[in-house]
Amino acid sequence: MCRVVGNAVATHSHPSLKGFSMLLCRQENSNGESSGAPPFVAIDLFGAALHQRVFVSTDGIGARGIVDDQSSPVRNYIQGLIDE
Repeated sequence: MCRVVGNAVATHSHPSLKGFSMLLCRQENSNGESSGAPPFVAIDLFGAALHQRVFVSTDGIGARGIVDDQSSPVRNYIQGLIDE
């Protein structure tokens, strides 16, 4: 589980990421406490909001399938939103 902590903005990115929102996510435990790991970027398929809890997949093969480009550098994607 993760929490959205910001937006990722790039003046230039891989062409496969065109049209995808990129969010900064911080990993949390089940109590909502930060794991201490640094935040990472994930593409957003659901329109997650700032501070919302989300499920994030780190399956690079799945992420490349979503952007339909096997040479894409994408690795993480938001797989679902968590109701609180």
